[in-house]
Formats: sequence, structure tokens, C-alpha cells
Amino acid sequence: MKYVFYILIVGLFTTCEDSQKLSPVSKSYIDEVITLLQNNSINKNKINWEDFRNDVYRHAKGSKTIENTYPSITYAITKLADHHSYFAANIVSQDTNDLVPLPILPDEIVPENIGYIRIGFCMGDEQQKKNYINSVIDKMAKQDKINLKGWIVDLRGNFGGDMVPMLVAVGPILGEGVLGYFFYPDSSFYTWNYKNGYLYDENGIWWEHPTNTYHLKSPNPKVAILTDTITASSGEAVVIAFKGRSKTKSFGTPTFGVSTSNLVYNLSDGSRINLTVSVFADRNKTKYGNCVYPDVKCDENKTLEEAIKWISSQH
Repeated sequence: MKYVFYILIVGLFTTCEDSQKLSPVSKSYIDEVITLLQNNSINKNKINWEDFRNDVYRHAKGSKTIENTYPSITYAITKLADHHSYFAANIVSQDTNDLVPLPILPDEIVPENIGYIRIGFCMGDEQQKKNYINSVIDKMAKQDKINLKGWIVDLRGNFGGDMVPMLVAVGPILGEGVLGYFFYPDSSFYTWNYKNGYLYDENGIWWEHPTNTYHLKSPNPKVAILTDTITASSGEAVVIAFKGRSKTKSFGTPTFGVSTSNLVYNLSDGSRINLTVSVFADRNKTKYGNCVYPDVKCDENKTLEEAIKWISSQH
């Protein structure tokens, strides 16, 4: 018993010593971050926050400035184990000339009696998001006709971005009603609803289609969803929005596995944390949070072929 008591005392002394080896400004910044994580993380109920805080103090031991703590903030984000949150330090960004341009994925060629829409990643300012929606709707309208056998919605290569314009753009194919949910750690949720070009939740309208609202010539079509291991985050949200929809089947490989939503929190020094705060759920309130599995698992070079076969079939 004396030995156990001695270990406990040493442990407490070491923890106090670690926090005292931080400058006041460093400790205050770490406390700011950990309070934010403790209040909002999707995994907040799974973490012993006293141990978590002390571990981060130990990692940051000797830090004198806020900048010194940045590696420890990254460490803290990693300890959340949600695999989606990240820390963006307030440092000078790299020269934009050194950035690798994002890939532009080509549309596939499909039979004339099948519609095809690729829903790629979506990032940018408000005008760029409007342009994204208009581009998808214009392609949809050009292919739409009364005798189409169905639509292919290709989400392969979609690594995420903003889910709202993606859902608005594909809304005419998805159909109206509840599309899915955000579920939070306290079991509260917000609903994704689509109607007549609007995507909205219980608190009001999120987004309005910027031009004329489009309606398919044949409502409630047969739809094949294509996924791969790069389909992630907001791309996974679109896949989930089709789960539970009638006359729908998904093809390909399991998605990347971050079917969760993030919010951006600005810190006192101008840095920010993109923090995972909820999991996606489909219209039947089935929660995800990890990979979304296709109904029909296919090799990459067979995914489109299998989707075309299914849409062309009579059942």
C-alpha cells in the first residue's frame, strides 16, 4: 500500500511539474484549445479529459510561446481519434505557385438512354459554389428526357468540401423530403431536407438554387451510385443521402471512412481548428461515422459496367 501511495504522489507531482514548465501564455493557449475540444468533439464523452490535458501538458513541456505549442496542439487533435479533425496554425502559408492543382475528373461515357452526373468535390467562395450547382444542373438538363432508364451519380474521387452545394445540385435526382441527419454526442440531431431547390434544416433555409429550380421529366428515377476509397467526408454525405431511397443501388468499393461533419473554430491567435462534431445518418436515422459500404462491391474497372447493367435491367 505504501508503494502504491508513493506512485500516486509521484504521478501528481510530475503532472504539476509539467504544467509549471509551460509559460503562462503557453498554458493559457493549451487550456483554450482543450476546453474547446472538451465542449465540442464528437468523442467528448469517450475521453478522460484530466488525463488528456495532463498528457498535452507533458508534450508541450518547455514551451514559452504560443507558436511553441503548435506541435502539441496537433498532438491533441490526433488524440481525439476521430481521424477527421485538423489544426491549421496561423503561420505564413506556402507560395501558391508551389501548390499542386486539384484533379479534374472526366465524365464517363454511358448509353444514351442513361443519364450520367459526376458529383465532384466542391470548394471555394459563394460564387464558385453557385457556379458548381449551375454546372451540374445544366448537365442534368441537357441529358434529361422522358424515356431515360435511370441515372448514374458518380462520386468516385470526391474527397469532400462543402456538402450543401453538392446536395442542392443533385437534389432533382435525390427527390424531395428528408435526406439525412447530423447526430451529435448528446443524441440531438439536425435534419437535411430538400424541396424545390432548397436545402434546409429545422432552423431555416441553408441554400437556395441560384437560378431556375429544375425538376426531372420523369420523377423518382432508378439511380446507381458509384463510390471508391477516395469518396470522403462531404462526398460520403451525398452517398448517405441516397441510402434508403427507393430504386437506388450503390456500386464500387467502400468509401474512405470519415462520414462525419466538421465545424471551424477560430482560436485567439488566428489559428483555427476544423473539428469533428457530429456523425452523418441516413433518412432512416442509421448512423455512419466510418466507411459507407456499397450494395454491390466491384473492382474499380467494373464499377461503371455493373451500374449500367443494373439500370438497363427490367427489375
